[in-house]
Amino acid sequence: MRIRKKSFFSLLFFILVMMTASCTMQEVSLAASGQEETRHYEITLEGGTGKAGIQSPVEVRFKDGSMTARLVWTSKNYDYMIVDGIRYDNENAGGDSTFTIPVKRLDQPLPVIGDTVAMSEPHEIAYVIYWGEEVDSGAGTDSRAEADDGGEADTDGGGEADSGATSEPSETEQTETALAAEAMRRSGLSETGSLSLLYADQFDVRFYGDCTLIHIENTGDYLLIPEGGKAPDQLPEDVVVLEKPLDTAYLVSSSAADLIEHCGALDNIRLSGVRKSDWYNAAIRTAMEEGRILYAGKYRAPDYEKILAAGCDLAIENTMIFHEPAVKEKLEELGIPVLVERSSYETHPLGRLEWIKLYGVLFDCQTEAQAYFDRQMEAVRPILEKKRDTGKTVVFFYITAGGLVNVRRPGDYITKMIELAGAKSALSRTGNGEESFSSMNMQMEDFYQDAADADILIYNSTIGGEITSVEELLKKSSLFQDFKAVKEGNVYCTQRSLFQQTSGMADFLLDLDAVIHEEDRDFVYLNRLESSETNS
Repeated sequence: MRIRKKSFFSLLFFILVMMTASCTMQEVSLAASGQEETRHYEITLEGGTGKAGIQSPVEVRFKDGSMTARLVWTSKNYDYMIVDGIRYDNENAGGDSTFTIPVKRLDQPLPVIGDTVAMSEPHEIAYVIYWGEEVDSGAGTDSRAEADDGGEADTDGGGEADSGATSEPSETEQTETALAAEAMRRSGLSETGSLSLLYADQFDVRFYGDCTLIHIENTGDYLLIPEGGKAPDQLPEDVVVLEKPLDTAYLVSSSAADLIEHCGALDNIRLSGVRKSDWYNAAIRTAMEEGRILYAGKYRAPDYEKILAAGCDLAIENTMIFHEPAVKEKLEELGIPVLVERSSYETHPLGRLEWIKLYGVLFDCQTEAQAYFDRQMEAVRPILEKKRDTGKTVVFFYITAGGLVNVRRPGDYITKMIELAGAKSALSRTGNGEESFSSMNMQMEDFYQDAADADILIYNSTIGGEITSVEELLKKSSLFQDFKAVKEGNVYCTQRSLFQQTSGMADFLLDLDAVIHEEDRDFVYLNRLESSETNS
């Protein structure tokens, strides 16, 4: 066993941890049968250099009145952690350092020590974990994205965890798709065409007469057949068969909601995995108020009885369902096909919008879906066809509960939209864009160094809520009074509905373009922050 001298700071921190551990703490447990349950919580992390972090949201498992958290670092270099004076070793040799640690309370910061071997010699580094709100997706504060999708589940980046990360289809996926196509041909069904896609690369649709073969990356294949139709005899068993009409769907992925609405298929949704109070989509809220759409439980705890009673014919989930495989298996066991959408993994911002074409196929409204997409493309065509580099810099950010600054990485779709509109990110400390995480946290001092001279600041309201004045921003940190954008009045805040409204990608791009080029526009998703003193 390796022995080395601890730094004075680490010793002090160790004493602090032990003192904290000796305090009386309220046990946090689930108030029911004591059965095992898993939930996910946003976190922010303070300490260290900011080069490594813990992926957020964090999985917390409840069992027998106790809690354990599974911490996955954005680095392979942590060999152990110390929590309450007890050492926990890395569980994932060769991969991102992973630890399962006990948690006593979720309403207090958790001091921990992480030992990293990334430097010339190992170092113990003190961190503090701040627990945030419970989420159902990757609307992470530290690392992922936002996912995105919105609502109580999908607050940022559309969402999903791993937003912006793409991967090639596995050999197994390619084989299954090829076998499905071969089964179609052997049944006498020739390929009659495919769905034309401009930007989306996370799904593919091919037509075989009245049948449609859908492939979704890293998810699987789906065969859509006409009502009363029959699937080919030699169809691989892993291909999910969907029979038209799909008119009683259980919608869990909130990023899909307004795409479904804009192609005219909202009446095909009967059940919601998001509560009425957590929807920003007015049409869905109205439908739930009128009883046309029923709340049927979150993705991790669906109301199976209500879902079966409604005659559900399709569950539309986001990738958070992969954290709850038992739920997915149960739905399929009950005869309810599960489609996992991956719009938040699209590499191009407008690829997210193009998922409307898939819902057009599923719900027999292709014409309406294509027409909406075409209108949006026509609106942004001038932006896409012209390279109007202004030389301006923009920062898209928010302040976490722990006082850190959450910013977007270069490869993130928000950063790409800023670039499409003719500007660039002002931040130099956010990596090279190859990481699988859409965002990261920075210390305020580092953020100040990079962003103080930025031309435009855009505050992301999704996690921390909207701010309405410059004074509210200054309350978060007095350092903002020295920022160029604050002095020149170029500070904006997004509306909280942004990340639930995937169909608004074009409007948001137009908003950004108008801000960057100082053009008049009736903004859809941005609000300019004024000083309350000016307003008075």
